[in-house]
Amino acid sequence: MKKWLLFMVLLSLLGCNPPPKAGFTASDLQQDWVLTKIDGREITQIETRTPISLSLDSQFKATGFSGCNQFMGLAELKNGNQFRITSLVSTKMACIQNEVATVEAVIVSALQQWNTTALESDTLSLTTEQHVLTFVPKDLSVPLDSATP
Repeated sequence: MKKWLLFMVLLSLLGCNPPPKAGFTASDLQQDWVLTKIDGREITQIETRTPISLSLDSQFKATGFSGCNQFMGLAELKNGNQFRITSLVSTKMACIQNEVATVEAVIVSALQQWNTTALESDTLSLTTEQHVLTFVPKDLSVPLDSATP
């Protein structure tokens, strides 16, 4: 009898939790994001003077900085967890440092293809078959010059 009562109490308590959020909406992503990691590697180790960023506005227009160039395009979200930027255009600055050019190529490629998107706490992760880009809101990011390599 006690086990049955305990089971019923636990079952009722579990029923009080809201169901997990199945995906999210474009408005959940509308803010300024700063890239903190690529494939788990801290981005502060890369020599960039300006933080690598992604900003999404209320019309879901995307703008940002990919390490060497500014970019803009139209963001799309489908099924609540897939994201990409279409019609992406960018400035054509020459990247002098090979590492920055490589990072920029990874970022631009990842943003243009459908990727699995996760939004947990204050972290946005964009995952392609090849890479994982991890962003935090701009107001929570650490300035590059104050980070330790």
